[in-house]
Amino acid sequence: MIVKDSYPFWTRYLALGVIGLGLIGCGRTPDAAPTRALPPPQSITPTLPATATATATAQPTETPPDPTATAVTPVEGNALNLIQSFLDAPFRVVAVAKSSHAPYSLIITTERAAAECGSPESPQRCTADDTCGSLYTSPTCYFFVEPSFDATADPQTRYVARWPDEPTLAGLTPDSIQFIDARTVEFQAAGGDGAYSVQEVWWLDLVTGALAMQSRVEQVGGAP
Repeated sequence: MIVKDSYPFWTRYLALGVIGLGLIGCGRTPDAAPTRALPPPQSITPTLPATATATATAQPTETPPDPTATAVTPVEGNALNLIQSFLDAPFRVVAVAKSSHAPYSLIITTERAAAECGSPESPQRCTADDTCGSLYTSPTCYFFVEPSFDATADPQTRYVARWPDEPTLAGLTPDSIQFIDARTVEFQAAGGDGAYSVQEVWWLDLVTGALAMQSRVEQVGGAP
């Protein structure tokens, strides 16, 4: 008995092809995944920071010139006037003594030597105006009381007295001033001419302005 296929012939060929492709795929090794070629490594040379090179300082070959005096620059609008008024003042302070008994000081001034008496070529003063009272100095001493910075001080500066009435050989000794009490000041006067010399001690009453000589010592030829 002959059995006839119920499938067309071309279906058999198609099935055989599919089976063949499967057999081929099972026996083949899969390809490896493609790899990307890396560039060859480059050598990097580190850049170091530049180092400071010490430069020797050249030594001066010449001696610098002496500094020259410069003009005073006023810090305020009236500073120049203040300076000039001091230079033009007719009086000069020769002594200042602070009282230890009351809040004030004694200031002694004298007339400033005339400016025309000196010159750059011959700068001698007309008179010795760094003290007063004698024939060889500025002739008259002027006494003033100047208050200290104190709550109990009299705020006014006041004139006390002038000394002497007529100049003699004995001029004020500026560093001899001392306060005996709150109102009495003692000072000395000294001078001389040739072999003759004299020393005096005076008291000044700051309240009344009275002056009184306490002692006088004369010497001739070195003997008292």
